[in-house]
Amino acid sequence: MPKVLVANRGEIAIRILRTAEELGWQTATVYTDTDASHATYAHEVMKLNSVSDFLNVSRIVEVAQSLGCTHIHPGYGFLSESSVLAAACSASGQTAGGASITFIGPSVEALRIASDKMLSRDLAASVGVNVAAGTRVSSSADVRSFVNRVGYPVMIKALDGGGGRGIRVVEHEGTLEESFKRCLGESPSRQLFVEKALTGPGWKHIEVQIVGDGQGGVTHFWERECSVQRRFQKVVEAAPSSLPRAAVSPLFDASLKMAAKLQYKGLGTFEYLVNAKTLEWAFLEINPRVQVEHTITEEITNVDLVRAQFLISQGATLASLNLSSAAFPAQGYAIQLRITAEDPKQGFRLSPGTIRAQDISWPAGRGVRIDTWLGGGSGLPSGHSSTWVVGPDFDSLLAKIIVRGASFEEATQKGLRALSEFRLTGGVKTNAELLAGVLAHDAWTTGSIHTLWLEGTLEDVLHHGKDLLDARNVTAGLDLKDAGIDSPSATLGAGSAASVMLQPGTVFNLTLAPTDSTSTQPLKHTLSLSTIAHNAFPDQLSGTLQTTLTGAPLAFTLTQSASAAVSSSGAIELADPNNSSHIGSPLTGKIVELHPALSAKEGPRVVKKGETVAVLSVMKMESVVLAPFDCVVERAGKGIKPGVIINEGTLLAVVDGALEKSRL
Repeated sequence: MPKVLVANRGEIAIRILRTAEELGWQTATVYTDTDASHATYAHEVMKLNSVSDFLNVSRIVEVAQSLGCTHIHPGYGFLSESSVLAAACSASGQTAGGASITFIGPSVEALRIASDKMLSRDLAASVGVNVAAGTRVSSSADVRSFVNRVGYPVMIKALDGGGGRGIRVVEHEGTLEESFKRCLGESPSRQLFVEKALTGPGWKHIEVQIVGDGQGGVTHFWERECSVQRRFQKVVEAAPSSLPRAAVSPLFDASLKMAAKLQYKGLGTFEYLVNAKTLEWAFLEINPRVQVEHTITEEITNVDLVRAQFLISQGATLASLNLSSAAFPAQGYAIQLRITAEDPKQGFRLSPGTIRAQDISWPAGRGVRIDTWLGGGSGLPSGHSSTWVVGPDFDSLLAKIIVRGASFEEATQKGLRALSEFRLTGGVKTNAELLAGVLAHDAWTTGSIHTLWLEGTLEDVLHHGKDLLDARNVTAGLDLKDAGIDSPSATLGAGSAASVMLQPGTVFNLTLAPTDSTSTQPLKHTLSLSTIAHNAFPDQLSGTLQTTLTGAPLAFTLTQSASAAVSSSGAIELADPNNSSHIGSPLTGKIVELHPALSAKEGPRVVKKGETVAVLSVMKMESVVLAPFDCVVERAGKGIKPGVIINEGTLLAVVDGALEKSRL
């Protein structure tokens, strides 16, 4: 009996394990201390030492061999596009003295080409497929040389980027140097290229789903439109696209040409940029794996694409499976909405924290599908605690809400209804209002979305989304509190819990004591809420209070941070927002780089205004913290060093602003 190791996590691991179970395969997977969300869906599991092991080819193959697996399915992300892993699977029989492990995906050579964006461009050009002007670059000077030939704007990309990582649009000289550096930092191989940017009104992101059997058979399963993006990370996808058939037909032909030349095996997505006004188009890249948004193709074709992957890995041909686009015409429309743990109102900042099963309510009904790793306890052993942690180690995707309708209008209406039923209470915020705002916008209904549209209309989209969901979650004539029901509008999307019952006159006893072993006696105080102006605790609480800390009444506003704690508070210090000598972290993330002044033990420790104090990695994307003025670093914050995960508000450095003051 075949046995597959699913070398991934989250919803895609669950998706793959379910299909393997249906086929009667034995299943295994890997997990970490911080995430076992998918583990109970497998027959057997093995714990990884660290998150980085998901990218360790030797470790993954070792796990597969030790568990007696015949196949490895990489899912998406991590090692899914690794020709090194595919080659190691082929060679595994030599080291184990038996049959080799089968890699469920394209051949080693096809992966080598498809996973390298420049080699993919060369492939496209070799079969007469349109590509934008581009070249490899190893320095910012190389980028400038390219700009001198083609002009701005240009796009710098990591050869092995993905999910919006390792991509920056450069529109002028002032951002070129920093953009190059950030792309380099987000590229695992530290290899970049640059191409002429095809962005702005009219330009849509279209991708074609390909299936090949590795024996000469290739077919397409129509196209998806993925133009609703933020920082080139897809947010909403639809199938089929809003383009006329005459505009997408050349993309099918181009994809089949490239797939045939690669002797393509398994699932692949061939991506393009298409100008809806002029019908110009250019090849973008190949994703040689199952795609995040494969779900909507499944909905319009009624084909289980992951099942096809498994069967093809065992030698089945497209003919034997009766898989062809002619046999499965696109019927109806499907939309995928990515629910993420991000706060769009705070620059899409990651919203980490703990989610309990009772905090979530999923939409349901005809034409609604949910793919998520927040499983609500399905398949969990007795006594298992149904809680999940959202942190910076993995991407922010919580769930994919997939809706299907006979028409684009019906699918859109279903999507809005599904979003109005979604609930997530607690401290983790989501982008539900953003998604609703997209579906309710005129640009969505008229098909005039383009790849930079969302970033240019974000405020308007959020406003409409909030109004729409608030209006849909009011039940006239029903007193929800009397009925014992939490108000939907108090909990939707933003993550607020139902307000804690606090009344004016409520008294709290506060004890303050040092955490060390000093003999200082605890200080006891009393706080009394005099008035309550706004109660949406824990998100926000305001009013006035009396306290023994001071004799005069105090007005107060308590607002929960956009980030929940993800590391030990005792290991770091908090920045005082009222102290100009404190530079704090504006977000939660992993420190990947610090200004030399923060670690220098002697010599100059000067930091100029606008210089990078720290670089933080959140979901494998890098953000910089800049010095607000010329200063001298007195010391780094407690525990601040590369590799450490810190929270929003953590003290990065204490500085002396005398340099700035001397200029005034």
